[in-house]
Amino acid sequence: MKYNCEIVQDLLPLFVDDICSKQSGEIVTAHVQECPRCKEQLTALRDKSVTQKLSNERDEVLKTHMKKEKKRSTMIAMIMSACFTVPIIVCLICNLAVGHALDWFFIVLTSLLVLASVTIVPFLASDNKLIWSLGAFTVSSLALLGTICIYTGGNWFYVAAIPMTAGLLIIFMPYIIRHVPMPVVLKKHKSLIVMLIDTAAVYSIIAAAGFYTRYPRYWDVSMPITSFCMILPWIILLIARYLPIKRMFKGAVISLICGVFGAFINDVVSIALNEFDGLNLLKADFRNWNLYTNNGNVAWLFIITGTALALIFAAVGIVSSAKKK
Repeated sequence: MKYNCEIVQDLLPLFVDDICSKQSGEIVTAHVQECPRCKEQLTALRDKSVTQKLSNERDEVLKTHMKKEKKRSTMIAMIMSACFTVPIIVCLICNLAVGHALDWFFIVLTSLLVLASVTIVPFLASDNKLIWSLGAFTVSSLALLGTICIYTGGNWFYVAAIPMTAGLLIIFMPYIIRHVPMPVVLKKHKSLIVMLIDTAAVYSIIAAAGFYTRYPRYWDVSMPITSFCMILPWIILLIARYLPIKRMFKGAVISLICGVFGAFINDVVSIALNEFDGLNLLKADFRNWNLYTNNGNVAWLFIITGTALALIFAAVGIVSSAKKK
């Protein structure tokens, strides 16, 4: 035999998994034709029955464990549900005894549903517990707001429900998008989807407040200011996610844009309020801080800070690139 058995036996696992080189494969093939011991070991390695048996046993153990955990969670959920039943029955009896009709009982009922959404639902959900709990919490909270609105005879339900739902979307949408199955094309643009939903949520809050207040100049003031403020997070997202430059240079560009943006935000607000009397930057005077110069001085501080941070990020990026070369 041309090659030592120990060398060939070291190559056998790679040969079975078909990840060895062509030359190594030829060596193993030639050797096992002459060596019964190595041929027997190769046959044993190719026998997948033992591996499959171990895999099946592992799956059975995991399945049994999951069944036990599911049973335990269901039992806990049932006990908690029974505990919630007690105050529901008590309130039902008290409401009928005092008012001879069901009114505030429904407020108690929907309040307990809100509590159940964050205590019982996580035990009942097998996968994506947070998403199921969040959905149950949102629905039960809307039911609670609606019940209170009806009980008080108000017309404010939408102005409370829309901001609450929008706020939950803004906070939890990154987690939801990350765990919800979607096509491959959309997976590459999760951050863009989150920003679109967040933008819609912000505008829905502004719209709800506008329809509720009915202030004559509300839309003329709120929409320009909101739209201008939304430009910055969109620019940051597009630069951070899609601009094909290194991270430090992205930080430099974002810092510079944030500085310029901060310098002009008060001017935009003044224009929307019809109070614009010239650019604040032109009123700056660092020797004097008063009502006339304050906004201008702060605007220049924004630009100076943003430029300084941009230069620092750029310098770090240049040094890092030079070291890698």
